[in-house]
Amino acid sequence: MPEPKLRRVFSRFPIRITSVLALYLMTLPDSANCGQPEYMKLDFEQIPAVEIKGHWDTTGAFVATDISQLPKPRRPKLRGPIQGINKNGGFIVMYGITIEIDEDTQFPGADSGISSLKIGQRVEVSCKVRDKIWEAKKISIGDIKDSDKIKGTITNFSIDGVAPDTIEISGLIIILNEKTDVDDPTGFINPRETDLFKDLVFSNSLYSIRDDNSGRTLKITTDYRQTIKSEQEYDLYDLFPSDYRDAEPDLRLESAGFWNQSLRSFFQLRLRKRIIIDNERVPEPSSKFDPDISQLYILATNLGVTGLTAQIGRQDFDEPREWLFDEYLDALRVYYYGREPLVLETAYIHSSFSISDQYNTWTDLFAQARWYLNKKSFIRSYILKRSDSDITRKREPVYYGIGYSGHIIPMIDSWAEFSVLRGHDKGKTQKADALDLGIVLSAKNVKFFPSITAAYARGSGDKTGGDNISNDYRQTGYQDNTSDFAGFKSVQYYGEVLDPELCNLKITTLGAGVRPLSNASVELIYHKYTQQYPDNKIRGNLVDPPARPNGISDQIGSEVDIILGFSRLWNHLHIAWITGIFTPGKAFAPFLETAVTNKLNLKIVL
Repeated sequence: MPEPKLRRVFSRFPIRITSVLALYLMTLPDSANCGQPEYMKLDFEQIPAVEIKGHWDTTGAFVATDISQLPKPRRPKLRGPIQGINKNGGFIVMYGITIEIDEDTQFPGADSGISSLKIGQRVEVSCKVRDKIWEAKKISIGDIKDSDKIKGTITNFSIDGVAPDTIEISGLIIILNEKTDVDDPTGFINPRETDLFKDLVFSNSLYSIRDDNSGRTLKITTDYRQTIKSEQEYDLYDLFPSDYRDAEPDLRLESAGFWNQSLRSFFQLRLRKRIIIDNERVPEPSSKFDPDISQLYILATNLGVTGLTAQIGRQDFDEPREWLFDEYLDALRVYYYGREPLVLETAYIHSSFSISDQYNTWTDLFAQARWYLNKKSFIRSYILKRSDSDITRKREPVYYGIGYSGHIIPMIDSWAEFSVLRGHDKGKTQKADALDLGIVLSAKNVKFFPSITAAYARGSGDKTGGDNISNDYRQTGYQDNTSDFAGFKSVQYYGEVLDPELCNLKITTLGAGVRPLSNASVELIYHKYTQQYPDNKIRGNLVDPPARPNGISDQIGSEVDIILGFSRLWNHLHIAWITGIFTPGKAFAPFLETAVTNKLNLKIVL
């Protein structure tokens, strides 16, 4: 496909600020080398391992179209079609390599092992190589991407800029040519940056504008989201009307700019409107369909020191479980990740035109250290200190915390968070703490991938409330308490109906799930809520008043959530259906009507 000219593309994409930013950054000087194949920029003597995208050529070789370095040596992993198979001999052939299969080979998503494989079938194979013999450790056959890929440690190379240049991974020969790309965004972002700056990595794009001489690239992508929500009896009393239904279309247009090896930019425009279908509560109009610049920032990497990076502008503060952050905030953030596996982060946060008015008076200082145990697992410690210019609230908390997230043991995902709250709240000294623990066990080698979940969370509360000490734990105000357990859909993990803040509350969670299809999941989640000390207030999603505790009983109630999720239907569509049923306990007497929510979430990635 011919590369479209910049002017013609932006005439079809009516966002002036993005086009102006792109035109300006396109004029910046480039530090990349020119006049030689791009892969010559890589020092193969210093690169322990690589990730290579490409295709199997009719001449009988794997031709690389994109190559990027990996931070550590690793065993080979191949993704692509099976070229040959011998079920009696126990081996398959991929990219000209014979890969042995034995009784220890895992087949997630398949019941019958090698008998379920066939020529031409797309698979992903994790391998071990001993004495040049390739052995399959795991063969995945469900939901395999269309692109062909090879990962592994370089064992030999022949690079002089004269064709054919080659690299070798345990006998598998990969050919490099002038079209082999190392400056593509997914090529020059290292794995740690991919984890930290997810917005700057795209699998699909509406437009891709690239200058082959400089390597500058602008990628434009879009997705559409639609949420339909119904809430019934949220006042927990059948004599008062409180049912509510709405729909929210949400169109997101994004552009990621890769201007040279060190400078990148990201822009996100959101067009959304909340349409009220039925409202028996206080009359409320539908929202306006206004454009919202939710992200606009510049990222500068390797500022004199490898791994020293600054991010300035409106950006997404997010984390795996969104326990501290899930918000778009104006900030200056500085990272250092030059000494693996340590990642240091500091941030100055002050939002003048934020989504929530209360953020406009907040100024936060945040510092965090993460130690990665593997690619997706880390332990961390942090501090968050806030100053609030609103003299009526007089709330200036200081959070200290430690935590763990990830899976260092196969088939086990787990997390642990412990936070201590100090500072002041409306004249009271804060002395509070919170704990959140959980584990998800998933049987990856069993049909339907069954899973079970167990979790416990506790936020401290006030026993008396009559002194100058506040023991009520309060979350940061930026949290969303949203993540997934073992399914394809993220949920409010403290409950879809009650959706409480972790304050003066104990929450026990049990769950079970299956994946009846490779791209479908079903989960049943149960929550039990108890107050630390009986109180007539609870910070949650129920209508208030009259749905508030009586302050006599600590039994808040229980909730059951059912989550059905479909991922990557036709490679573009994601669907989730969520039903939540909250049954109030004695603390809400006499308001004991069951509250129910139903949500349909659609996401189309174009």
